[in-house]
Amino acid sequence: MRFGLFVANGLVLAGVAWAVGFGPSVQASQLLPARATAGLGELAELEARYAGGRTRESVTALAAAYLDRDQPGLASSALEAAPREVRELPEAAHLSARALLRRGRVRDALAASEQASAACAAGGCPAWLAAKSERQRAFLEQLVAAGVDDPQVDATAARAAYERSASEVRLVAMR
Repeated sequence: MRFGLFVANGLVLAGVAWAVGFGPSVQASQLLPARATAGLGELAELEARYAGGRTRESVTALAAAYLDRDQPGLASSALEAAPREVRELPEAAHLSARALLRRGRVRDALAASEQASAACAAGGCPAWLAAKSERQRAFLEQLVAAGVDDPQVDATAARAAYERSASEVRLVAMR
């Protein structure tokens, strides 16, 4: 009996030694794919496509890349210079609301978000965009109701508005 216990302890200690010796060199797998941000070369390519033709894809890709790089002014400029039919798309309105919010223009962001929500309510956008637009609209409405003009200036009130808006949007039906 003692010999079996001795062997079991030896195996456990060998397993621990192996885990300590080789464990740190094993890379953990990621649950979600890494978020790809546009590098300078990719951003230059997006800008070239935008300059070549202001299509739905080129405008939204460039505006999203600017927002990912924390340049909301450039994103707004790219969206405002787009043709009218592109600016009226729900994707462009959603990106415009994001850019305006980051620039501290909450009321303008709410107007753009309401445009995106209205287009999605009419069935003109994918389910993910409808959900994001509805959530964004609820948050912006709470910001305006709280009197917050710039969320970066009054972060505490913005956080409280975000928490209040979480109870407004509970379920979005998938099509």
